[in-house]
Amino acid sequence: MLCSNCHTNPATHTVLRGDGDSVHLCDACFERFGAAADFFGSDPDFFASFLQSRKDAGAACPVCGTTLADYARTGLLGCAACYETFREDLRPDIRRIHGKTMHTGKHPLGDGKLYELLDERERLRGELERAVREKRMKDAKRLNRDIRDISRMIYDDDFDGEEK
Repeated sequence: MLCSNCHTNPATHTVLRGDGDSVHLCDACFERFGAAADFFGSDPDFFASFLQSRKDAGAACPVCGTTLADYARTGLLGCAACYETFREDLRPDIRRIHGKTMHTGKHPLGDGKLYELLDERERLRGELERAVREKRMKDAKRLNRDIRDISRMIYDDDFDGEEK
């Protein structure tokens, strides 16, 4: 029996899904997909429906050898270098799936304004340190005043700029 993914090597691993279907994978595909193999089901081209067609499907990662055709078929990349190698080809898929291409981190549920203020205060503190190092005292004074204002808003729960 041939591998359900690459269709070239003999299958040596069988992955059973909860619904009773099984996927047969060769050693290379099993090692590459690992636990994600449970999600492929009997259709190894499952991810292809989510991904756009590629113009240059023959381009390969210089580190692991993964091609855009492999990515289009499985939805998986081979290594971290694939993200740099296929950056422009991946960007539309990532934007469509996640809604954005820049990671902004996670915040607990609730009002996001508090976290924006905390991030802004940290950014200003970094600028303040640079200004002091470079002996730009007027900038340092302005930054220190901005940090104080933001800290008051944070500790007074005054996120909309109104006084209580």
